[in-house]
Amino acid sequence: MPPKSKRSQSPESRFLFVNEDASTFTRITKDAELDRTKQSHVQRQNFARKRRLREQSISAPPTSSQSSVSPGPTIADPRTEVSSSQGGPSHGTDYFDIIQNIDLGDPPFQSTSPLSPSQDPLDPRFSALLSDPFSLTGPSPIIPTRPSDFFEISHPYRPGHSFDTPSLSHSGTSPPRGLTSIASPPILLRRVPSLLENNTRLLEQWAPPLIQHYNTKILPETFWKDTQKVPLGQIRHALSIHADMQACMAEPAHMYAFLAAASTQMIAREGRLLLPDATEEDSRRAPTFFKTKAIRALRAKLATGQLDHHLAVDAHRLYSTGIDTDNYEVAEPHFQALLSMVEALGGLGTFDEYHLEKMILLDCTAALKCLGVPRLLAIWDPGPLTEAMLVNIGSQGQYHLSAGTRLREMLEMNPCQALAESFSDLVQVLKMSVYLTNLPEYIPEHYKWFNWRVLIILHRLLSMPLHCEMNDTTDCLRIATAYWTAMTRAPAMARRAAAKSNHTLRRKLERTDLRYLWRPHTDCLLWVVVFGGICSDDKDDVEWYVGVAKVTATEIGVRNLQALEDLFSTFLYDPNSQREMLIQFAARMWPVNDMIR
Repeated sequence: MPPKSKRSQSPESRFLFVNEDASTFTRITKDAELDRTKQSHVQRQNFARKRRLREQSISAPPTSSQSSVSPGPTIADPRTEVSSSQGGPSHGTDYFDIIQNIDLGDPPFQSTSPLSPSQDPLDPRFSALLSDPFSLTGPSPIIPTRPSDFFEISHPYRPGHSFDTPSLSHSGTSPPRGLTSIASPPILLRRVPSLLENNTRLLEQWAPPLIQHYNTKILPETFWKDTQKVPLGQIRHALSIHADMQACMAEPAHMYAFLAAASTQMIAREGRLLLPDATEEDSRRAPTFFKTKAIRALRAKLATGQLDHHLAVDAHRLYSTGIDTDNYEVAEPHFQALLSMVEALGGLGTFDEYHLEKMILLDCTAALKCLGVPRLLAIWDPGPLTEAMLVNIGSQGQYHLSAGTRLREMLEMNPCQALAESFSDLVQVLKMSVYLTNLPEYIPEHYKWFNWRVLIILHRLLSMPLHCEMNDTTDCLRIATAYWTAMTRAPAMARRAAAKSNHTLRRKLERTDLRYLWRPHTDCLLWVVVFGGICSDDKDDVEWYVGVAKVTATEIGVRNLQALEDLFSTFLYDPNSQREMLIQFAARMWPVNDMIR
């Protein structure tokens, strides 16, 4: 048979991949952009097929009529406010597809789930649990009937967009399990009796202690500086916290996303679930159980075509569960969904200050844990203190006049302009910290400046490798300064995050001239290794830091805690947030009797 003649390709032939699916798409071209387009198309086809199969598996399709979609919200020009500092989804990226692409059949999502959360409305009795989140920490603020904030507005999706997933009924009748239903091996159910098998009992017994732990431990640690002066119910975010707790009762997606984040934070802080009848197995399964139900409820909510800020907060909470468990691969889809939602809602600037601060805080915390670069742009810098404020603080005379001087001397040997500017800014932060500690009243604007200024400087320190070259010595100084900065705002939370990257600081220190103890800046080395040691929770690393600190301190004649504090006051040292940790570390360096002399 004669060979077929080769036909010339038409201009449209490069787009014939639209007829391919996952079983036929194997070709890779030299056109990277075309390959990405093809892969994206095939993925969409694959998940559309899964959705069709799931629809067919439901014997009684929902009968509720579809409501018309009203025009979408006005979208901010991406040029005016960019959500991600490392690039993210374009405006056309579909956050629904990102959530839909999370495969709940993967092993991490194996759990018992007898009811679909989209058909498992929350029991009204639980509204009492969140009616007053401040009952155990102080008097409740006066809450208006309808808070006048952007969170009360529901925004439909972009005009012209349609979802090919049916709206799910809320009649309370569970459909048969489909492809995305969550299954657990029968032997596991027999071997480990668990509250996870009973949604009602789970919420009755576990929701109250999770909510209590969040309101009495997590939030006070998150806004540590504020709660040092007043109870949580009186801080600047009290109204927003109350509204957030009430919103969690409005939709299953909100409640389950909250419980997923709260349970993960409890485990990260306490090492296990401090819940009634919770087994060790529950500590591994419960966060995933809540997270899976939240994802399914979030899908059902997005399938209606509506998008509001509460759903973006849900995505952020799901993202936080990955960060708190150091599982960045699991966290990534939720981060991408969050970016798409934020863009569709008009940018980060449309969120209230409470959630905005939490988003930037988590972004910096995630970067601190791996010494990476923050991924959100921090554009809410309150700037330096005003001259009037500096005069007011100076009149108190309660801070060390030589704060930061030795750090600037150190940089004369290794110039880094951005780091030098950060030191000057941190001296102002230190002055404000001392001022707020001694100020008898709580002034919300002062605490807003302090918290945001710390976050902005921390963001800058973590982003510095993108903008300037540093040798290992200067980089060690940058990392220790980032640890110090984070601990000034929230000591316990910052220490847990820094402990995850502390081994990296040790490796960098070992590459410097430790043999000569950084002469003539041995005192600076002592400051770096002490704050590095404070943030370490690994026994071997702690012993290494203590050993270097003892040799360095002996070299410059520092022999007790008082001498150490005096020296650190010429660097950066905030006794209110750091003295307790410094005492604990110094106890490893010298006998107690020597420390108190």
